[in-house]
Amino acid sequence: MMTKEQAKSIVEAELRLLKLTKPMTTEEMTSFCQEMYKRLQFKSANERLADIRLWADQWQSTIFRNT
Repeated sequence: MMTKEQAKSIVEAELRLLKLTKPMTTEEMTSFCQEMYKRLQFKSANERLADIRLWADQWQSTIFRNT
């Protein structure tokens, strides 16, 4: 099991690897989060998908701040 902090780092690393040029669509974001949910196992299993979505949204907001 990994901590939330470790899981967040992995989610952010995966987002960087995508080399996005614009924010993901709702469908793309949902697909990304579901895939990460399958791959990650961390202590807060009940909140895992919500956490992943939050981290991905926050990351996109930071990267595409002026979009």
